[in-house]
Amino acid sequence: MVDEITIGGVRGPQYPQPVGPKPVSPQEDVSGPSFKEYLADSINEIQRLQTVADDTINGLVAGEVTNVSEAMVAIEKANLAFLTLLQVRNKIISAYDQIQRIQV
Repeated sequence: MVDEITIGGVRGPQYPQPVGPKPVSPQEDVSGPSFKEYLADSINEIQRLQTVADDTINGLVAGEVTNVSEAMVAIEKANLAFLTLLQVRNKIISAYDQIQRIQV
């Protein structure tokens, strides 16, 4: 052990102390869905929104839907959900590329 040096009330360099391994705790019960399930549910929800938007457009063309703003809201919901999924996909690909660049 190195003696502590104090000059004029100022302590010398502090060296980091070695840290032991973390204590191993039993596996915590995760009550939420796994990433795979969450991603599959999200994709299914986006598909549902796309279907609703398509049905609304078809209803608007056929004259069954008279409220144009309702159709626009359905289309924008589907568009926003798709763009969000696209950004998640881009982030996943970016993370994968970074992992591939790690040198072992």
